[in-house]
Amino acid sequence: MTKTRGVLGLVGICLLIVVLSALGLASDFMTRLGLDLDGLLLILCSLLMGLLFLIALVMIAREQGWIPQRHKKEAASAAPAAKPASPRAAPVKSQTEEAVTVRPGEGK
Repeated sequence: MTKTRGVLGLVGICLLIVVLSALGLASDFMTRLGLDLDGLLLILCSLLMGLLFLIALVMIAREQGWIPQRHKKEAASAAPAAKPASPRAAPVKSQTEEAVTVRPGEGK
């Protein structure tokens, strides 16, 4: 019971910050701060706080099972196993080839 209560408290805090960030963005455009320095700072701070707490909210929802997770391991085991390709061998150089060196001033 207390664990659920703690999780709901975290969800409430995250939702509150996301809503306040959305209100900050709306107030930026309603007060016509626009793209001056104050407006840009308000937009960036609102977006940063909103996105950080939205990510935290999504992670909490996944941990609690409210958002279903994809299980890649189950999908991979259900599919037939493909035979791994053998690595290609590097071409073998013939021993008749000589090493070519180029020095400054030599050559054409």
